Amino acid sequence: MKGCYIIIVLIIGFVDAFSQIQIDRVEVDNFQSSFRGLYLVNDTVAWAAGSDGVYMKTTNSENWLADTIPSCSHLDFRDIHAFDGERAIVMSSGEGCLIYRTEDGGENWSKVYENLEKEIFFDGMDFWDDKSGIAFSDPVDGNLYIIRTTDGGKSWKPLKSMPSTLKNEAGFAASGTGIVCKGDSTIWIATGGGDTARVFKSINRGESWKIYNTPMRGGEGNGIYSMTFFDERNGIIVGGNYLDSLNTKGSCAVTSDGGETWQLISVNGPRGYRSCVAVNNNFAIAVGRTGIDITSDKGYYWMPLSNEGYYSCVLNTRIGWLTGRKGKLAKVTIK
Repeated sequence: MKGCYIIIVLIIGFVDAFSQIQIDRVEVDNFQSSFRGLYLVNDTVAWAAGSDGVYMKTTNSENWLADTIPSCSHLDFRDIHAFDGERAIVMSSGEGCLIYRTEDGGENWSKVYENLEKEIFFDGMDFWDDKSGIAFSDPVDGNLYIIRTTDGGKSWKPLKSMPSTLKNEAGFAASGTGIVCKGDSTIWIATGGGDTARVFKSINRGESWKIYNTPMRGGEGNGIYSMTFFDERNGIIVGGNYLDSLNTKGSCAVTSDGGETWQLISVNGPRGYRSCVAVNNNFAIAVGRTGIDITSDKGYYWMPLSNEGYYSCVLNTRIGWLTGRKGKLAKVTIK
């Protein structure tokens, strides 16, 4: 693998208020890309993707290898999905979209999708299984633009029918987590920017949609930046406005009925704008420019964990990872 960097872990021993979460900062040597795409396969394998066409991966949960995908140094990869230590897919955001796939751990990448249409700006992707996945873009001609794969991301096709949007409504590519697939066929897509922040839901892989209003902040730059679900009924949305990071109004809500109704968390919520939220069986963690917050009751009560800023987060039952600007990386250990 050409042009690789070895990343060394430095323990700083930060322990949260529950004495169950430890964050170990990761020092990235001579590496300044910012990472918003992040995916955790298992306890040992994780991948990240970011600006300057760069991706990273670890296969031992300690050392990370980083490299630039050939001819992609001009791209900002805002989302990544991995199936194991060999197979992964990266998605660019910005004017137009390019999606690349590797089957050999990053040694070689194939371009599997390209769309340079005006108005295209992809925000995120997710998969139900190793074959079936979906990705979405900001609206084109007044409708969300959605593509789907049935061969593990080797090819993509647009849906025949796209759900319509409100004026100025769009997604956010802050962490690639404004879209969630669950079970065999359920999918949610979160939006903002319009007068009302909304959640689009399909139970048949995008063949038909229902749309639900949320109490999150609406208006320009406001809305849902990230979404996660414990199961098909209980979920959390976070966001706000990245230009107003300390404002806690309308920055978090929870659902217990699969996203049909949402309860705003107006007291003891995250401390302002959050760009990503992730869950395991017991906890949820939310990250943003102004810090990290954690909840152990499905999002109804949050406690501060750190004032360190990050863009993205992932969790499983034992570990997690956080990524941020200029190569900022940290490991989460759950005791």
